[in-house]
Amino acid sequence: MSATLPTPRIAPFPSLLSGTADTPAVLVSTSAYGQNLIVTHGQAAVLPWLAAAGADGVEIRRELLPEGFADFIGLGQACAAQGLAVIYSAPDGLWEAGGLTVRLDQRLDEAAALGAIAIKVSLGHYPGGSLVDWAALRDRLNDFPPLLLENDQTPEGGTPEHLAECLEDAAAAGCSLGMTFDIGNWHWTDSDPLDAARRLGPFVRYLHCKGIVHDGGRLGAGVPHDSELSAWKALLAHLPSGLPRAIEYPLQGQDPVALTAKQLARLRRL
Repeated sequence: MSATLPTPRIAPFPSLLSGTADTPAVLVSTSAYGQNLIVTHGQAAVLPWLAAAGADGVEIRRELLPEGFADFIGLGQACAAQGLAVIYSAPDGLWEAGGLTVRLDQRLDEAAALGAIAIKVSLGHYPGGSLVDWAALRDRLNDFPPLLLENDQTPEGGTPEHLAECLEDAAAAGCSLGMTFDIGNWHWTDSDPLDAARRLGPFVRYLHCKGIVHDGGRLGAGVPHDSELSAWKALLAHLPSGLPRAIEYPLQGQDPVALTAKQLARLRRL
């Protein structure tokens, strides 16, 4: 990138969820309650549980919305009625082989309709953005919530090297991309979470939390053990203080409010 490009600017996370080193904000991904429940009852059905448990916000998952869903304004109002900030998660890659994904505008519009304070996507197949691509993205994002790239479970979008290349290029182009740091997903790409935190820490704006379970040689998400939480503290030393964080592991039991409240408290103590 040319030295004459705009000064790098990384958008701070919205102050509503900035938290402090002692009391970080904690959200819950609706996927934590299981696909069957969400598909049957809808994501709005679990919002009262989150509010009663004391969550600061909710992560709405696009892949769990019914086919043809269009009432993003109504869903956002339901979240606001429960006092929950919204982060919108879309299972799209920002980049395709030919450049920026053609779905970007639609996803940004959906996030705006929800009243989301940020939108989370994956990296996708980053080909090395042209100055034209970065200028177009920079201009588009000026009118929308912050865009956060998450490390996913794929070789192309889940390794520190690929993410660092994109985020560093974005910063050099004056495009305000941040990162969702998913602690568990690094295991799917055989990446060291601590090394990733050291390299990507300055870009991180949001923390995804999940424990790792091994089932017949396959990895899965589970409630983190105390030993995992303890290990995560080493990661946090390389990330911005007071990061908002989200539960993205199973919250399934007889009393979902009590279970959620317990897990919120565990993550706030990190």
